Amino acid sequence: MIHPTATIYPNVTIGKNVTIGANCIIGAPAESKKFWNKESEYGVIICDNAIITGNVTIDAGTIKDTIIYEDTFIMKGCHIGHDATINKGATLSPHVLIGGHSSIGAETNMGMGSVVHQRVNIPNNCMIGMNATITKKSELWHGGVYVGSPVRFLRWNER
Repeated sequence: MIHPTATIYPNVTIGKNVTIGANCIIGAPAESKKFWNKESEYGVIICDNAIITGNVTIDAGTIKDTIIYEDTFIMKGCHIGHDATINKGATLSPHVLIGGHSSIGAETNMGMGSVVHQRVNIPNNCMIGMNATITKKSELWHGGVYVGSPVRFLRWNER
C-alpha cells in the first residue's frame, strides 16, 4: 500500500507487502554538497514487508543504493540519509535521524528522536534509547543497550 500523497522517485525498487504512508519522500537526490545536482545511478531498495508509516524521507544513494531490508518498521518523521542500510527487522521510532553511509543492525531498536552521525555502524540486536546521540567515537557492541548524548553502554539487551 502506497499512500497517494507519498512521493516515490523513479529510482526506487519496492518489494512485496510494503506499506508507505502519507507524505513520505522516497528516493530524492542525496543531500550532499559533493553530489548536489549530479545524476546518480543509485536509488533506494525497499525489501518485502517493510512498514514506513508517514512523513519519512529516504534519500537515494550516491555510491551504492540506500537499502531498507525486510521486516523493518520505520515510524513517522524519520530521515534516512543517502547510502544508508537499515537491516532486517530493525525498528526506527518516531523522528530518528540516520546519517548517510550508516548502517543499522538487524533487530536493532532505535528510540524516539535518536540520532546517528554519518558513517556509523550500529551492531545487531541493540537498543538505542530515546534522544540518544551516536557519534563516530561511540563504542557499540552487538546486543547492547545504549542511552544518553553521547551514548554510553547501559546493559545487555535481554531478548
